[in-house]
This record gives sequence, C-alpha cells and structure tokens, in this order.
Amino acid sequence: DTYVIPETNIVGLRCVFDFSASFLPNGVFQRLVCLCVELRSRNFGNMHSKLYENFASIVLQQGMVRLLETKETQTITLYVEDDSAAGNLLTIIQSMLQKVNSDVMGAGLTWETYVENSNTNELIRLSEAQPRKLSPWFNSDGLLGTKKKEISSQSVDLDTFLGSL
Repeated sequence: DTYVIPETNIVGLRCVFDFSASFLPNGVFQRLVCLCVELRSRNFGNMHSKLYENFASIVLQQGMVRLLETKETQTITLYVEDDSAAGNLLTIIQSMLQKVNSDVMGAGLTWETYVENSNTNELIRLSEAQPRKLSPWFNSDGLLGTKKKEISSQSVDLDTFLGSL
C-alpha cells in the first residue's frame, strides 16, 4: 500500500499521480502545465516560469508548484515547498487532471494518487492518507487544505473552471 521512489534533487513534499496501471498518454503533462501557466497568468500576469519537456516550475497564487513527468514510471510528481499550501495545491492539480481527463481523454484516464508522509518520506495512497488526516495534505477535518469541496471540472468552460480555482 506504500512505496518509496528514488530521491531527486527537487525540493519539497511529493505527491505522485501514478498512471502505471494503465498508461500516461503523450500530451497530458503538457496540458496540465498549460493550465497551470494560464492560472498563473490570470493571477500574476506574464511572470517567468521554468518550463522544460518533462519539468515545470510555476508560481501560483497558493504557492510554488513543481511538476515532473517520468515517462519510464508513467508518473507525474507534484512537489510542494510550503507545507501550509500542500492540500490546496493538491486539490488544484487534481482538479486540473480531472479537467484534462473529461475534456480530452473522454474520462478514460485512470491514476492512483500518493502523498508523501513528511515524517517517513514514504508515499501513501491518498485514500489511506485521508482517514489518517495526514498532515500537511489534510486538515483536522480530513479535508484537503482549506478547500471545502473538490472543484468541479466536468461540463464547465475553461474560464469558469480556472475562476473557481
């Protein structure tokens, strides 16, 4: 139920979106990065971001987001530096993945989400972390960050979707 991936030089708590049970199609990571860049530009204008083929470092209103696509393991990893923003940033990235899934993939994309235990550095299934109220991903009520509900991504135009984040 838990697994540990090799260390990288990227700083921050990890959240791993694991697509290995099916596959991670080309373009999903790029669409996720595009949504992050668009959200950032709505909040901050044309602020500089670091964008590479498989890595992005983007400042969102809620904090710094670093995303890494690893094709060999079929994963996208979210790195969060600010523990207090971890739950909110996870909610935003999950919502963006669901938006890409419903708009582009016909809701056929499946993945498992793992969050890092800050005490042990182990990755734990999100479904197991929630009942344990694993900090900093969940608050004492078992909710991700301060968000009270997951942001809807289905049948919503892009402006409305990004405005809800």
